[in-house]
Amino acid sequence: MLAFFMKTVIAFVILSPFFLYFMFQPGIERTVQYKDQVLQKKAYEAAHLASLEGRLTPEIKTKIIDQLAAVYFDRDKIQLTGTTATVARGEQIEITLRYPQGTTQIFNLFGRDEARDYYYPIAIMSEHIEERS
Repeated sequence: MLAFFMKTVIAFVILSPFFLYFMFQPGIERTVQYKDQVLQKKAYEAAHLASLEGRLTPEIKTKIIDQLAAVYFDRDKIQLTGTTATVARGEQIEITLRYPQGTTQIFNLFGRDEARDYYYPIAIMSEHIEERS
């Protein structure tokens, strides 16, 4: 009886990393994919709002960062940069959203889980029309 118990414990210890990997890795991959989708959508939203204003205003930047923080992104790690000088209609505006990706593997056995960022550089045409008095 003791031998059977010991074999079971040894088998459990040997196989437990595989169980953990197959149990939790799909959830981690889905989380990475969902974060990617949310950040990409917010990057395009920031670019659209900036195109209407002719530049990336502090208000647009605050709005996008607040929306991301409301869905549990770390406010201090969000980098939203872009053209800050007002450009005329038809000129190009550059917007970049960057956020650290974090862990993408439950076990980093082969060193494949290197530090990367979600990175969305967007170039969009300005739609800003200056009002003349």
